[in-house]
Amino acid sequence: MLSRLFKRLSQHKERENELARASRRVSFSISRYKNVSKEIQQEIENNGFAEFLIYDRGVNNGGH
Repeated sequence: MLSRLFKRLSQHKERENELARASRRVSFSISRYKNVSKEIQQEIENNGFAEFLIYDRGVNNGGH
């Protein structure tokens, strides 16, 4: 019985570690996306063609 308890605790700890790793990967991916997005926006501004772009932020304005 005690060995089953240790086994369950071990499995729980493994799941916690797996969740922590996944959480770090997601945080890193979000951070990287934000940085790349900022770099792209800055490059667009630097190249002077930002005024010709239409940004769609997911807002449904009926016509699209």
